[in-house]
Amino acid sequence: MSKKIRVPAKPQAASPPATAAEWIGRPESTATDGAAASEPLVRLTFDITESLHRRIKINCAQRGIKRMATELRRILEQHFPEA
Repeated sequence: MSKKIRVPAKPQAASPPATAAEWIGRPESTATDGAAASEPLVRLTFDITESLHRRIKINCAQRGIKRMATELRRILEQHFPEA
C-alpha cells in the first residue's frame, strides 16, 4: 500500500524589508523614554567588557531605571549636546 503525502509550496515574501528596523521586526521609532518621538531611532552596537556591563546594570537597577538604553542615551546626550 502506497501513501501519498502532499507538501505545500514554500511561501514567498511579498517584498524584502525596506529598512533594518523592519528587518528585525521593530518599528522605526520606539522612543518611549523621553526621546523625541518624531525622530527615528537607529541602532548603535559596540562591545564593552562584562564587568562594565554589570556595573551599568547594577547602577541602573539601584536608581530604578528599567532600561539601560535610556540611561546610556541620557549620558550620550550630555556628552554630545546639539550645537
